[in-house]
Amino acid sequence: MANILLIEPDYKCKQPPLGLMKISFFHKNILHDYVRFTKGKLPDALSGTKWDRVYVTSLFTFEWKATIEAIEYAKTLVDSNDKIVVGGIAATMLPDQIFEETGIRPVCGLLNEPGKLGLPGDECIDQITPDYSMLEDVDYVYPFNDAYFLSATKGCGNKCGFCAVQTLEPNFIPYIDIKDRIKAIDERFGPKKDLILMDNNVLRSPRFNDIIDDIIAAGFGKGATYKNPRTGKTVQRYVDFNQGLDALFLTEEKAKRLGEIALRPARIAFDHIEDRDIYERALRLCAKNGITELSNYVLYNSEDFGGKGRKYHADTPADLYDRMRITLDLLDELNSEYGGERRIAAFSFPMRYIPLSAHERGYVGSQWNAKFLRAVQRMLVPTQGKGVCSRSFFEADFGKSSEDFVRYLCMPEKLIAARGKISPTSRGKASETEERFIIRKANWEREQKKIKLWNSLYAQLGDEQEDFITLIGDNEYLPEKVLGIASTIQRKLYILYLTTPRLVSFLGMVNKNSPTYTMVKSFIEEECPELYTEILDLVSESEVQQNYVFKNFVDFFGRKGVSDLLARLQNVDFAVDKQLTKWDTLAKKEGIGYIDFELIRVYRRFVDLEVLPTDEHKKAQNSILSMSMTELASILGAYIDKFESLLLVVIDNEKGQAVLKKVTKTITNNIQFKLANFLGEE
Repeated sequence: MANILLIEPDYKCKQPPLGLMKISFFHKNILHDYVRFTKGKLPDALSGTKWDRVYVTSLFTFEWKATIEAIEYAKTLVDSNDKIVVGGIAATMLPDQIFEETGIRPVCGLLNEPGKLGLPGDECIDQITPDYSMLEDVDYVYPFNDAYFLSATKGCGNKCGFCAVQTLEPNFIPYIDIKDRIKAIDERFGPKKDLILMDNNVLRSPRFNDIIDDIIAAGFGKGATYKNPRTGKTVQRYVDFNQGLDALFLTEEKAKRLGEIALRPARIAFDHIEDRDIYERALRLCAKNGITELSNYVLYNSEDFGGKGRKYHADTPADLYDRMRITLDLLDELNSEYGGERRIAAFSFPMRYIPLSAHERGYVGSQWNAKFLRAVQRMLVPTQGKGVCSRSFFEADFGKSSEDFVRYLCMPEKLIAARGKISPTSRGKASETEERFIIRKANWEREQKKIKLWNSLYAQLGDEQEDFITLIGDNEYLPEKVLGIASTIQRKLYILYLTTPRLVSFLGMVNKNSPTYTMVKSFIEEECPELYTEILDLVSESEVQQNYVFKNFVDFFGRKGVSDLLARLQNVDFAVDKQLTKWDTLAKKEGIGYIDFELIRVYRRFVDLEVLPTDEHKKAQNSILSMSMTELASILGAYIDKFESLLLVVIDNEKGQAVLKKVTKTITNNIQFKLANFLGEE
């Protein structure tokens, strides 16, 4: 009996690794080996175990890093690399690159030919019963887990340029009997709630009617229910053709048959605007035949490609918007005609195109840019992966026209997130406090003013719009770029994309004798005072910050800036000791003589011991705000004896340690020396 380890790399995925589940069953029940499954690395208790064979699966090529890490980890668990087997999607798509990177030659394609694993009978693995019990080895919970994972066909035949199926499953197999497989799973692992079919083009099969008959015979006819053996609760069952239904092959008869099963949802791709007629026809056929939950994948960021016997052009942002809008418009029509008591829902899922050879997700199509792609991701955050199905949400998030959509794509990401209304939030029993909501609302109102300003400036671009889109297209907003922008409107707009630390960094680059200084200062203080507020927030609230933040702030805004900073700190009675110490050092280094932050720290010691009477306390605060350091020193000097006596009392309360009394005297003498310097200067 051999020790077999199955590894799925540590990436997120919705479904368990079906290939490994079949390999597990093969080793456990045919070869009678010991099998262990792990996601990522093994628990510490098993870290020293040596394995006779290790299988590593792979998913998408853009999960390259996690896949290579899993293979390298596998090497530490075996005596020889020839005991490692790598397979799956990425391995089949990029076998030479995996070999070059790891020295492991992958097994490509399906395990449906003898000898691929070098084991007797291994040609049966692709059609074998999946081992559901192996999922108990890991804590990871797959979103889709209580389901039969099967295929009623293999392959596709369309050979679309963006699709990997022609490589993964090159031969179209029109029919696989699922009934016996479901029975086998029931007998070994118990019945499952749902049926997930992994077919890539089931509608193309000439035996489609037989497949539907099999689904119904297996207990998944329309309205089918399932009694959970653990809870005893009866729930609806669902059939999901997880890889989608090809609208090109959907006929009236096939739509009628789909309406006979517990289909949820009907996934119909809308990959290109040129497929509009075919797509709309497919949705109408589904609605007509009682399929009330529809879903579509909307491919975007693609290049020119061929498929389905034709050529398609690279999509544009407007194409993405129009396809989603078409679905919503059609949905209104379908509900008017077929909705009745049960409304028809259609969920759109924008799906970003990534080349089949890409090692990561960063690919940018010829009609897109990095800024637009990031903006789409941000717009989809509120959907929480559930898709877009509401017209009100769509128009608020994506706009009422494709022109609106492009404008939103150009907007700074922080402002994209701030659009819409604000209301108190609650999560379960924990509701947002009123104080927290007030703070969040104030920040939101600040962002609304910036959105209004951004929209106004963007509308003034005119013929400069394309140049500005090119400027922001890399989604990298660097302070040094601002100095190279000739257009005043574009320069103002670009400043709104900088993070506050980068904006402060930019302030240090501006020559105070240049027209740029005047323009930027006016823009920040007058046109967009919200930016000035954010700069003050950064300078006043951050205990740990780079020296350039305070230096650039004081250099750019001068004495007025320091005055505004002190006014901000008055709210906490200047209780920011760490900042005061740092600012004092920087102020002295820069030769700033109108403020002494160390003296303000001395004032804080008086406040801590409640030395100053109320009226004197107020005078001291006012002297700080007016930066009258001599006046502040005079006030503190009048109460130095009281300070010393109160400090001694405190020490006595701490058991009167004699050593501390000496320290107290030293502290007092230092303060007196500090005050004497100020009073002497007068």
